[in-house]
Amino acid sequence: MHFLKKSAIALGLVTMFSSVATADDKQVIQAQLNKIIPNAPQAQIEPSVVSGLYEVSVGPMVIYMTADGQYVFNGSLINLETRENLTDTAKSEARKQAMSKVSIDSMIVYPAKGDEKHHITVFTDIDCPYCHKMHKEIPALNEAGITVRYLSYPRAGMGSPSYKKAVSVWCSDKPEEQMNLAMKGQAIEPKSCKNPVAEHMQQAQVFGVNGTPNIILDNGAMLPGYVPAKEVIKILQR
Repeated sequence: MHFLKKSAIALGLVTMFSSVATADDKQVIQAQLNKIIPNAPQAQIEPSVVSGLYEVSVGPMVIYMTADGQYVFNGSLINLETRENLTDTAKSEARKQAMSKVSIDSMIVYPAKGDEKHHITVFTDIDCPYCHKMHKEIPALNEAGITVRYLSYPRAGMGSPSYKKAVSVWCSDKPEEQMNLAMKGQAIEPKSCKNPVAEHMQQAQVFGVNGTPNIILDNGAMLPGYVPAKEVIKILQR
């Protein structure tokens, strides 16, 4: 209760700011972002449900700033009446938009059987035991009409054995087949080519991925860690 009381007071103070969205406010906020985030991309800046507080999306990152750009709120904004976490909703939409800009051609894709009902995008690591476990469940996901799209995130870093395996898979003439072998722990032919693995690793940082597998649903929601196929299917059917 003490936390809620403090939060209510803080939000009450925020409402003292003007609630009218203006181009000047957005310019001020963007200018402040450019100061605190070098080479900050153009942010999506919209009024939040709290008067005077703006919702600021930079890629999949969501923060809140006051109209004068002097105060930043980095946390969850919750509607106490509906119990909805408005920040989670905003982050899901931001992730969805950010993921739509990632080239599907750079991914290894296991398509749904029949009509695609949903797709999930998974940051995976060839040497991750739980990634192996999830890979075995791709047929069940495909049968349920879910396409599985892989992005590479070798957690050991650039130049590591995991990184080299990922490069070999992505450079293969038949990457899906080579991924199947690699996920079983079988040896794969070393290959090298222009590949997206390093770019995927950068994307993982942008999306706040800190473990594998990391699942991003087609609505932008994130499921960190291994989730059984039957649970993924239930979540997508809600």
